[in-house]
Amino acid sequence: MTDRNELSIQNVTEMDRTSIPSDPLGFSAPEPIWRYRPPISGSGIAHTIRTQMLPQVGFALRSMSFPNIPAPADPAAPFEVQQFTFLVLGADESAAFAYVESLIARGAPTDLIFLNLLAPAAQRLGEMWEDDTTDFANVTLGVSRLQRILRHLGEKYSAAEGVQRSGAALLTTIPGEQHSFGLAMVAEFFRHDGWDICTGPFASHREMSSLVAERWFDVVGFSVTSDRRLDDLKRNIHDVRRQSRNRRIGIIIGGPMLVHRPELTSSLGADMMASDGAQAPQLARDLIAALKDRS
Repeated sequence: MTDRNELSIQNVTEMDRTSIPSDPLGFSAPEPIWRYRPPISGSGIAHTIRTQMLPQVGFALRSMSFPNIPAPADPAAPFEVQQFTFLVLGADESAAFAYVESLIARGAPTDLIFLNLLAPAAQRLGEMWEDDTTDFANVTLGVSRLQRILRHLGEKYSAAEGVQRSGAALLTTIPGEQHSFGLAMVAEFFRHDGWDICTGPFASHREMSSLVAERWFDVVGFSVTSDRRLDDLKRNIHDVRRQSRNRRIGIIIGGPMLVHRPELTSSLGADMMASDGAQAPQLARDLIAALKDRS
């Protein structure tokens, strides 16, 4: 969230340089460079890191090198998330890219790489921060690399030619918040399914409202990462419906928090909740069809 990402880095203290336990396969996380303690809980920071695109920060990274990890011979075999996370944190940025390319070459579908490798690696980075086994600079580096890998896969392995166009979707967060890693992944699922995609974040509520008034969107999807600004989200959904060029626009909300609070779908004024990013494009198509039948 913006309120968390805007924390100033102050009171940087020197931390103990204790050794970090080695991985059973011989890998170990880079030793933390520096840490700071913002005035919010560690679990809140971990959640923010796992779900949001962290701002660009300056850092001088001193990390260890890790050997190449062989890709599994069987594309259906579990990905080595822990070792891949170490590659993401390593000094050689190309190593993580090479591992993903090796999975593609061996037949691993990109959607499985998104769900079973990139997303768990992002979660693992948050856990490493929470466990105090790596620092903010290393986590920022890792998330940034995961986003570049995600973008690379989306551009290189986009939907095949001839895929029927599904519609136009705007995928975003509450205006003023940072783009989330999970939302970027969902956007790739939509793009691969033949959707024309526009993504936020938007600097202001007015900016988003102007866009939906000027451009046709079949659906608007909001990523909900916490319950801190639900009133703002409800107002955004109301205004999107009122100002949208498409008078039958569909509203979908998604995010891990909603799995435990499905009642928010109706209370916020949305049409549908998507708990699985990979299934969201199909849900959006079903919603469009339902709205047409309803009219």
